[in-house]
Order: sequence, then C-alpha cells, then structure tokens
Amino acid sequence: MEEEILLNVSQPEKPKSNLNLVLTIVNAILLIGLIILYFIVLKADKQPTAAIQKASSGSVSLAYVNSDTILANYLLVKQMRDELEKSSALYEKELQNKQSAFEKDAAYFQDQVNKKTISDASAQEVYSSLMAEQQKLYDLREKYSSDLARKEFDMNQLLLDSLNNFLARYNKKMNFDYIFSYNKGGSILTANDSLDLTDEVIQLLNAEFEKKEKQ
Repeated sequence: MEEEILLNVSQPEKPKSNLNLVLTIVNAILLIGLIILYFIVLKADKQPTAAIQKASSGSVSLAYVNSDTILANYLLVKQMRDELEKSSALYEKELQNKQSAFEKDAAYFQDQVNKKTISDASAQEVYSSLMAEQQKLYDLREKYSSDLARKEFDMNQLLLDSLNNFLARYNKKMNFDYIFSYNKGGSILTANDSLDLTDEVIQLLNAEFEKKEKQ
C-alpha cells in the first residue's frame, strides 16, 4: 500500500520537470533570435532617416494655401485677366467688323444676281471672291482663338511660377515640410483652418507686386 502511495506521488513530478526544461530551451532560442535580429537591423540601418524620425515623433509641419482665393485676390492675376479680356474684346470687334463687311458684300451680290444686272461670268468671279473672303474669316477666327488660348496658358504658367518662387522664399523663414494647394472640389476634401496661410500669402504677394509696379 505504501508503494502505491509513493508511486502516485512521484508520477506527477516527471512532467513538471520536462516542462521546465522545454521552457528553458524555448527561452534560450528566443533570446538568441532576438540578439540575431538586433544585429541584423543594426547592420542594415544604424539610425532611422530624418523623415522617419520626424514622422514617428509627430513633428512633420504642414500648411496650405487656397488656390481659389489666390486666383480671386492676387493683383497679378487681375492684371493678366484684364489684359486677356482686352485682347479678346479687340479680336472680337475686328472679327465682327470683317463679318459685317462680308455680309454686306454678299447681300449686294445676291441682289445683283436676283436683278440679273451681272453676267454669269462676273457672278462666278464675285462668288469665288466671296468664298475666299469667307475662308479668310474662318482662318482669322481660328488664329485669334489659338492666340487667346496660348496667352491664357502663358498666364497660368506665369502665375504658377510666381507663386512657387514666392513660397520657396517664404518657406526659408517658415520651414514647413509641406505646403499644399487646397481648392474646392480638389483632392483634399477638408482642411484645418489653423494651417491656412492664404491671407498672409496674398498680402505678401500683392505687396511685392505693387512694389514692382512702382519701379
């Protein structure tokens, strides 16, 4: 009976001893793995890049300007838009005058044909001349349309260069990491007003513009 009691007591001790051994081996393996991993990472990149450091610490600085507001209030834009509208008005006036003269000649020719006061040969000659004049009007309208499109493109490029150059100089003092362009319907759907530089940027842009205009 005593032997049975001794057996019953001693049997649970073996698994416990084996478990401790297994845990010791596993912990040793994990420790070795962590040490190896540490040296691999350390060798690959001893220090994180500046961008990763700033992003991980939350120190990346952002700001934005509202491009719609700048287009509406920048004096350079107003000046260029006025020049474009003047050119468009001049082109349209010239085309209207030429169109009126053509229509007057065409009406007179039609009247002469109806009254039969012009020979067939002369009528054919006048008709060919009128068709050539009409083609010139078409070509001139296309030319003026292309000229206006080119001027508008140049205007946009000048505006973009002016804004980019200004912000590059402006950011030397402010040291933002990113300055975004925000506009209604753009890819940025909402923005924090505290990050908005638009009013200050417009004020400084217009001050520079007025200074150059006075020189």
